[in-house]
Amino acid sequence: MDSIQQESGSDSPFSQTSWRGRGRAIAVGFGLVVAALLIGAVLSSGPLLVGEASFAVLTATIVLSEASYALTGWLYLQRWFSETVSLEMPTLREAGWVIVSTLLMLGIATLIGAIATTFDVQLGRLDQDLIAGTPTMALVMVALSFVLIAPAEEYLFRGVIQRRLMRSMRSDVAIVTAAFLFVIPHAIGYLGGVQGVVLLSAVPFLLAIIMGVLYERFDNLSVPILTHGCYNATLFVTTYITLV
Repeated sequence: MDSIQQESGSDSPFSQTSWRGRGRAIAVGFGLVVAALLIGAVLSSGPLLVGEASFAVLTATIVLSEASYALTGWLYLQRWFSETVSLEMPTLREAGWVIVSTLLMLGIATLIGAIATTFDVQLGRLDQDLIAGTPTMALVMVALSFVLIAPAEEYLFRGVIQRRLMRSMRSDVAIVTAAFLFVIPHAIGYLGGVQGVVLLSAVPFLLAIIMGVLYERFDNLSVPILTHGCYNATLFVTTYITLV
């Protein structure tokens, strides 16, 4: 069972107790990611077993898979982690940071794409391949980005995992650690060689750093949620325009 007691600030950075606490926090974070993936696999397998691969089945599969992140985070909070996740309407100042951060994230994605083109690195994503066969799915993903994907992923990775990590380590270290964990479920859906997967993994890692900083700075989960949602929605709108 996970301990929810704050690590003592008087601990030496090299003390056995503090390192044990950090290791436990990282193990908990990794365990939550694995649990979310397993729950998502079980839930999303239902539609695939019931019907043929269709627009409705694909949508249901994505919805159930993403819902597993929120479900995992909620179960952990209810059972082991006595924290509340702050979620409020963003202020005008926070909304400004959402816009700036979204543009920065889009710039990072564009830069990674340019690097891949320059060095002839093949990039591929499973979700893009699925959408390519059903362009309308891109519009569904735009809506899901705001109502499910961003809220569910930010709830688990920022609201639960990052906050749990901050119980045992400095905020900057917790943000970076949570960013590494955020890469895991995304990298699973990447296609291509090792170089392509590594290069693509830099995108969610850097984006998670930005969203982690936003959450730590404002202590309002709606800020990284809106940033994440705007970023995803922009990519899916671009994909739809390209396909049609």
